Amino acid sequence: MTLADIATISDVSAYLREMGEGELADRVDYLASDADLEPGDVPATDESALGFLEFYTSVESDSKVGLACSPQGWISAEWRWFPDERRVGIWFLDAEKILFSALGKDGKFVEMEERNKITDRCMVTPKLVDAGLFSWRENQ
Repeated sequence: MTLADIATISDVSAYLREMGEGELADRVDYLASDADLEPGDVPATDESALGFLEFYTSVESDSKVGLACSPQGWISAEWRWFPDERRVGIWFLDAEKILFSALGKDGKFVEMEERNKITDRCMVTPKLVDAGLFSWRENQ
């Protein structure tokens, strides 16, 4: 399976398993289920899962990732287990749009020109790499 073949959360989960990320795949499956949903909440959406996977497969980090889901069905990924004070939180609204908050290794927040706005994932990823939060994955 290639990234171009992926269209659903089930595909995302299968791809993560192929990468050897079984625990992460289990978490994605859980977020896509209706387990523990509050009234009015929705499970993780296919589009959000696709955005997370495309990001996750393009970068590496020396922190593990934790996943949650917003009431809107957006997957939220958090990297906060760095050996220093770096932190990253990204909400994947769909395959391309994100909200994020990140503290780089210089102790400063990583910012785009427009603060607290929905941003294109492809524009933010290089900034997060430049801030020392991630490195580009091989073969990308």
